[in-house]
Amino acid sequence: MEKAQRVYRIFEEISSSYDRANDRISLGQHLRWKRAAVRSLSPVLCDGARVLDLCCGTGDMIRLLLEQNRSLEVVGVDFSPRMLEAAREKLKDFPQVTLMNGDAMALPFPDGAFDAAVLSFALRNTENYAQVLGELSRVVRPGGAVCCIDSFSPVFPPARLFHRLYFSGLMPLLGGGWRHRQEYVWLWESTRSFISAEELRGLMESAGLGRIQSRAFLFGACAAQTGIKIGSR
Repeated sequence: MEKAQRVYRIFEEISSSYDRANDRISLGQHLRWKRAAVRSLSPVLCDGARVLDLCCGTGDMIRLLLEQNRSLEVVGVDFSPRMLEAAREKLKDFPQVTLMNGDAMALPFPDGAFDAAVLSFALRNTENYAQVLGELSRVVRPGGAVCCIDSFSPVFPPARLFHRLYFSGLMPLLGGGWRHRQEYVWLWESTRSFISAEELRGLMESAGLGRIQSRAFLFGACAAQTGIKIGSR
């Protein structure tokens, strides 16, 4: 099964329990990390700014963006209809939010359509990291910002060992229970095979993003990297 088809099936299966599972497997920390990612976009989140949340899932990041500035116009894109259903329910009181189905590697927006874009815990599940980052850079205006926050394998050996034991053994049961444990095994595998935070920085630079600022959490198990769109690309 191709990666995209497998990821699609997984997120359709776990959509109804996804938020609760994130709370459990991150030990309640994922919203704190996402808030830090949102804060990194603050310089461009002026009143009325347009923001893209790519692979928006159930809408957590959109809620946090609007918590930062209620006047933002936010577009959420995801390829999973069931995840979008959960997001619509969560965001039903926010008329300034548009949710749509779409492909992260071929976004249906013109160049420079957004002031900022965010990709949260999703790049590692796409088929072509460089193409996705290139699309994010393309649809953000020059001077706008792109933030990518994701999971990584820690570099520090003791933390790396604990991370491997926790995410390969306990995390699938905490996240999916007995019924959906295999789906969460896949999410661990996608982190294990993902690029490093330093390699991500290089891909962001190749996509036309500069002045990249990085922040790591939990000994590098999570990191947020935010760059500014350079030039007129």
